[in-house]
Parts: sequence; structure tokens; C-alpha cells
Amino acid sequence: MRSKVTTSLILVIVVAVVAGVINYQGLIAKNAKLAPKLGLDLRGGVRIVLEAQDTESAKATNEAIDAAVSVIDKRVNALGVSEAIAVREGANSKRIIVELPGWEDPERAKQLIGKTALLEFKTDDGKVVVSGSNLKNAQLVFSQEQDSLGEPQISFELDAAGTSAFATATQANIGKVITIYLDSQILMSPTVEVAITDGKGVISGGFTAEQASNYALLLKSGALPVKLTAISEQVVGPSLGAAFVRRSAWAAVIAFALVVLYMLFMYRYLGLVSGISLLVYVDILMAAYIVLRATLSLPAIGGAILSLGMAVDANCIIFERIREELGLKKTVKGAIGAGFSRAFRTVFDSNLTVLVGTAFLFYFGSGTVRGFAVTLALGVLTSMFTAVFASHSLVDLLLTPGIARNSRKFLG
Repeated sequence: MRSKVTTSLILVIVVAVVAGVINYQGLIAKNAKLAPKLGLDLRGGVRIVLEAQDTESAKATNEAIDAAVSVIDKRVNALGVSEAIAVREGANSKRIIVELPGWEDPERAKQLIGKTALLEFKTDDGKVVVSGSNLKNAQLVFSQEQDSLGEPQISFELDAAGTSAFATATQANIGKVITIYLDSQILMSPTVEVAITDGKGVISGGFTAEQASNYALLLKSGALPVKLTAISEQVVGPSLGAAFVRRSAWAAVIAFALVVLYMLFMYRYLGLVSGISLLVYVDILMAAYIVLRATLSLPAIGGAILSLGMAVDANCIIFERIREELGLKKTVKGAIGAGFSRAFRTVFDSNLTVLVGTAFLFYFGSGTVRGFAVTLALGVLTSMFTAVFASHSLVDLLLTPGIARNSRKFLG
């Protein structure tokens, strides 16, 4: 039993130390790769206003503009944690507002979000064999061929309909050229040597790694259904300012200290354990935000604070259950085991309902709503680990014979 407790505690320590190293690199050493990302309200970024234009091939209808918003949202929120926003200016407006927290280059932003990204494979007679709508996946790869070793390329995979059409076209055009176009510009014109039946291939065009990565993202998100023109662009400063961020940080430290003091007053020894587990909770949660490149805006911070409250609540539920077991004249050690075991179901169910809610928020929401959902879900999962697993290990390890004989010292 003691070896099991030791193993559990070693796991907690290892996780906490790794998280601590990540936090040190990102928050203190200012490692650029691990620096936390702040939202538009805390750090600033780029705001671009796009306007839909009528063309001969596509009219700027409400349906087309809504589809364009969806495509842009996929492009700027590829990971779902950047908290970029793409919304229409009004219900019937032809304008789309895009906000990119932490960005500093409006030109690069325009290239990413405003490019039509219409991919077409055409035969010599100009017939379109497959298009971007047939793409199942696209990603950056590096050539393994001897004559182009290390060259950045775009690997693509077609859906079932595209695979069938491409197989038929390549079979009928052996020895001929099938040209690949992106927005009517030629990327490459390879000669078909054999029929391609698996729907997979690569596109090379003298890309840099960044260009190939951007093109892959554009192709995966789909082509814009309507022409968009940037009518304004600006780099915006943080609306809340550095002073607000400092005051918020101090407020968080004071609130945390008050919570720990309250837990010490109410639960004595268990309150001390709770304080240690909450420190581990903050350590792991902050590292998770940094590793996932989550953008910290006010809604995201609100989700983190809410999850901290749930972590404290989980400790209170467990400790009150232990108190009830002690009231049944059980030994301190027996009360601890029964308390953690019987309170687990309650803690698990309450956290599960929150996770279900965050899943719906993430799926149906966008921008800051998704950021809130992500940070809250991470906080809930971390609180489950610290409130149940870490706390239990600490309680068992620090339970001295003197405390075990005196329940008043143990719980107050």
C-alpha cells in the first residue's frame, strides 16, 4: 500500500515539475515559443474589414457571405484556441470583420484570410478533372526524392468522388499533361506516367515551408465562394492595458491566498493538503495553456477562474464526506479511504456535466466562446487530477501516527 502511495506521489511530482519548467520558460525566461498568447483585449492584434463583391461568376448573396464567414473562421481558427473572430458586420451587411489576437502583420493576415484558394486540376483541353471541393486533406510535407530532397511540398488526398474522377482522368491522359492551378495561376504541370488510383499525390511549386503550410491550410478550409476585398486594416492596441493585467494578477494572488486560508481554518490538516494541491493545479493548468497555445482573453480567464472554484468545491465535498465518516466512529485512515471513494462519484458526475456543456459550447460557438469552453474544460480535467488523485496521495503520505490518533488535529 505504501509503495502505491509513493508511486502516485512520484507521478504527481514529475507532472508538477515538468509543468513548472514549462511555466518558467514561458513566463519568466520569456521563451518566445512558450510565451502565453494574450487576447485582443489584453495584447492587441490585427483587425481587418472585408467587403464582398459581385462578380460575373459569383454574386454576393447572404448565403454566399455566410459561407465565406465559415471558410474564414476555419482558416483563422485551425486549432480552435487562437480566439480569432470572423463575423458579419450586420445581418444583411456585405462586410466581414476579422480580429486576430497577437498578430502584427496585416499583409500576411490578408493573404491568409482573403485568398480565394480555388484549386483546379485541368487537362490539356481545359477540362476541370477535380477541384478543391474534392480535397479530403492537405498538409505540408518535404520531398524524399533524390533530385528534390527536402523541398517543401503539399501532400493531398482526394475524397471518394475525386479519387474516382482522378483515376479516370489519369488513365485517359497517360503521356499527357494535367496542370494544377491555384486561383488561375499555374502551380505545376506534371506529365501523367501512370494512372493514379489511390487519390493521393503531392504538389510542388518552388514553395518555401511557410508558403506550403499556408496553402495547405487554405486548401483544407475550402475556397471562398465570393470575392472579398479588404477595405480597412489596422493594428490595434490592447483595450484593457498593462495596468489592468497587473491588477488582475494581484487580485488572483490575493484571492488564491484567501481561499487557502479559508481551507486551513475549516479543515486544518486537510486544508494544508488542499492548498498544496491547488498550487499543483495552477501549475499544471498554466502549462497546459502554454503548450496548447491557448489565447488568454477575459472570457478565457473567466473559464480558468470558474474551474478553480470547481477544484476547491471538489475538495470541500471530499473533506465533508471524510468528516461524516469520522462521525461514524471510523479511524482516521478508514475515514480517508471511505471519504475519497464515496465522494468520487459525486465529484465525477458534477465535472462530467460541465465537460458536456463545454463540448457543446466549443462545437456550436466561435471566437471567445470557444476559448472560454477550452479553458474551462482544461481546468475541469486538471481539477479532477489534483482534487482526487494528488490530494489523496498527499493525505496518505503526510498522515503521521500522531495526527491519525487525533481526529481534531486532522480535521478541526
